[in-house]
Amino acid sequence: MPRTRHAISWSPLALAIFGALAGCGGPESPAIAADSGVGGDDVVTVPVVRPERAELEVSTTQPATVHPDYQAEIHAKVSGYLSELKADIGDRVEAGQVLGVIDVPELDRGRERQQATIARLEADERRAAAEVELAGADVEAAAAMLDQEQADIASARAALDAQRAEFDRVQGLVSEGAVTGQLLDEATERLESAEASLGSADAASATARANVDVANAKLAASRARRETSLAETEVARKELGELDAMLSYAILTSPFDGTVIRRNVDPGDLVRNIQGASGGLPEPLFVVAKLDTVRVRVPLPEDDSPVADVGDPARVAFRSTRGGPIEGRVSRISRGLDPSTRTMLVEVDLPNPDLALLPGMFGEATVILERAEGLVLPAGSVRFDEKGRGHVYVIGDGEVIRVVDVTTGLDDGNRIQIVSGLDGSERVVAPTIDRLAEGQRVRIADE
Repeated sequence: MPRTRHAISWSPLALAIFGALAGCGGPESPAIAADSGVGGDDVVTVPVVRPERAELEVSTTQPATVHPDYQAEIHAKVSGYLSELKADIGDRVEAGQVLGVIDVPELDRGRERQQATIARLEADERRAAAEVELAGADVEAAAAMLDQEQADIASARAALDAQRAEFDRVQGLVSEGAVTGQLLDEATERLESAEASLGSADAASATARANVDVANAKLAASRARRETSLAETEVARKELGELDAMLSYAILTSPFDGTVIRRNVDPGDLVRNIQGASGGLPEPLFVVAKLDTVRVRVPLPEDDSPVADVGDPARVAFRSTRGGPIEGRVSRISRGLDPSTRTMLVEVDLPNPDLALLPGMFGEATVILERAEGLVLPAGSVRFDEKGRGHVYVIGDGEVIRVVDVTTGLDDGNRIQIVSGLDGSERVVAPTIDRLAEGQRVRIADE
């Protein structure tokens, strides 16, 4: 929906000037005679204009400058000597394409040393893994020995129980006099032997249990050494990754598809790390710009800024290009005024497949701020009272003036839109300094 501006509000000073101009004819002027009412002796001759249907637009024309769609300055993050130059000014490059290579021998040697460190740590990993396997086998052997000792204890306990039962039987027989005491002595010896065997089995079991504990401790220590070795290797790999990242900075690449518009380095030049540079930012080694689309930047005056919108039509013209103005639309608006210039920056994106528009080109951009279609009159045909209400002088039948109230819309400084009050068939008094009254007779100029 097109925007419209409010009817013009006349200040007291403007009204005073208009009144002075209207009365500049003096007491004897036709205008004053006309103001005396219908029936004056003098008939004012007035020019006539008819409302016409037309498209009205409010625009602003401002200086415009071409900028790349994107632009990247390529600096070095490592210090060294430029060994290879892969691109020059004017070259069209793709994203990731190599522009130049920096030779950094100390980083290369550091990478080789780190690779050797990783190889040694990987060997330590394998040795630690073997120790873990060996310790695990020792644990299994100790556990098997413990199981054997437990079985021996069970056997010795069974034998002891049997000898105790035999001892009790023989003892009973001896007390009854059924057998001799020699048999009791023999039973006692066998019982004591069984008790000694059980004690020995218990001691062997305790030793086997201790061996299991020792084997488990050795296994835990081996596993800890392996974890430590794995961690050390991982740290070494991370350090190698850092070296690889630094070495990757030695290869200068384009961040996007574009054109090399500046080159400030030659093969063999000493290239310094930008992070270690002092005294301000050094010149970039390369500048890559995306030029298949360009941004035309236009500063709008403060008065025009509130009515500017994204999508407003724009015509951009450059002296150095052929083919006339280029049509486009406002792509983005800064929505803020530059305090130093009191202007608001707007950008118009223009396709530039043949690269005819170059960064830095200067021209003019006309931005269509408002546009409407309807009846229009010359701006001076509409009069406004002290409250800003508009009216026109319409010549009716008998060449008599009718004062018709109108509602106005857009005003481009030359023509003004009539929103309501007229249908287009009227004869309207053209801009004139004469003040006319309702019912006053006039003469139409050139008739």
